[in-house]
Amino acid sequence: MRKTAKIYYTSDVHGYLFPSAYTERSEKPAGLLNCIANYQKDGNTLVLDGGDTLQGSPMAIYLSAGRKEGLEAEHAIADVFNAGGYDAVTLGNHDFNFGYEYLEHHLNALNARCICANVRDRKGRLGVISSQVFTMENGLRLGVTGVVTDFVNVWEQPEHMRDLEVTDAFSAAERELECLKAISDVTVCIYHGGYECDLETGDLLSESGENVGCRILRELDFDVLLTAHQHMMVPVRKISGTTTLQLPANAVCYAKLEIACEDGEVSVSASIDPAGEIHDEEPYRSLLPLEQRVQQWLDEKAGSLEEDIPRQSKLAMALQGSRVADFFNQLQLEYSGADLSCVGLGNTPMGLAKRVTTRDIVSVYPFANTLVVLEVDETVMKKALERCAEYFTVENGEVRVSDVFLKPKVEHYNYDFFAGISCEFDLRRPVGDRVTKLLYGGAPIGGRKLTLCMSDYRASGTGGYDFYRKCRVVKRIGSEVPQMALRYLREHETVQIETRSDLSVVWSLASI
Repeated sequence: MRKTAKIYYTSDVHGYLFPSAYTERSEKPAGLLNCIANYQKDGNTLVLDGGDTLQGSPMAIYLSAGRKEGLEAEHAIADVFNAGGYDAVTLGNHDFNFGYEYLEHHLNALNARCICANVRDRKGRLGVISSQVFTMENGLRLGVTGVVTDFVNVWEQPEHMRDLEVTDAFSAAERELECLKAISDVTVCIYHGGYECDLETGDLLSESGENVGCRILRELDFDVLLTAHQHMMVPVRKISGTTTLQLPANAVCYAKLEIACEDGEVSVSASIDPAGEIHDEEPYRSLLPLEQRVQQWLDEKAGSLEEDIPRQSKLAMALQGSRVADFFNQLQLEYSGADLSCVGLGNTPMGLAKRVTTRDIVSVYPFANTLVVLEVDETVMKKALERCAEYFTVENGEVRVSDVFLKPKVEHYNYDFFAGISCEFDLRRPVGDRVTKLLYGGAPIGGRKLTLCMSDYRASGTGGYDFYRKCRVVKRIGSEVPQMALRYLREHETVQIETRSDLSVVWSLASI
């Protein structure tokens, strides 16, 4: 007998509930409220999410800040998930960013089950389970498990993981699959992680272990693998018998899967559909006062700069220096007391007006990163700068951004701007041997040890900076960088931005 079911799937919502990008007040066809308005749920439907829900948007920042300040945090994110009829969610790496209690606050307000087989909750208050079999109205059994990339252990602040343990993602998925196969007609894995190989060519993209989606496809035989984390638009395809896909971030679209099972044979078709411009009256209307408070907060004056910082392209910023990066390096140096600082900026080119608003800050620095100070030497600094020099490539005598930072997804945020050093890149030389000058205080570093302030994300070694993991941690600063930037602006009547870096880039005789 043929039985069918539907699955609606989102991931990497990052707190984007309303149809707003928050860089301006105008609406756009996106947001979880718009996505859920498209769902047509009946007794043979599941609604699932792949994690990274609580961090990323100004709305998310506003809610988390309210919680930290002792205010009664609203359950806005859970309210929208509940209105969408979500049955199960898994956790993303960013869902741990605000600590155990904040995660508990969210999960306890959700109607959906939290399924994450490689998360162990020592307090037992999160209600996380390893897998669940959902029996549809027509009797079809969908066995669902979820796992999160185990690089949470690398990235997250230790105090946030004190009561949690994240184990190997692949092993957990393998274990749950064996259990589910015996009691399910269809097996589904929600994986908050991505593909370590190019799905077209099979070329290895990363050996770090952060993403093991291709290994799951090759070695396990789930019927469906729903991936996340990389923010790539990966249309549905079937690999080694498993149907898989991935969505971009910020609820700009959702996936719809149609599953049929007949005589033990499972077939899956799927589409990735835009969020659209329509949202239901509720809970939009009930949550609108909150959204209006967020917009008002974003428009508040945070402080003043001595002069405007015009918008530059990402390439121009990297070649000529960035006053926006100088601003963040300046505050990082002041608050950390480190010798050196580095900062990565978002993928979108941004400037800053003399009158700086909260919206400006969360737009130019859209990450909930905290700061770490590492002890570094000349060898480490050389490796870091060689990684940055890899950002450039030369074609027909012109410099452009290397595909290494553009494919399979755009990663301008992995190019770092440094303060406190003087250096030179010679792009005529091979990658890995392009740094031809490196000075601190006008002299070679030599055998000296220096302190370098950076984001906790970068200190984890992510983005091609593995060598940072072996460096001694001098201190951690628990405040998030956007909040530190707002504090810095409040503490200075008019901020004068100093340029504390000196980078020259050579790529032809004419550029010498």
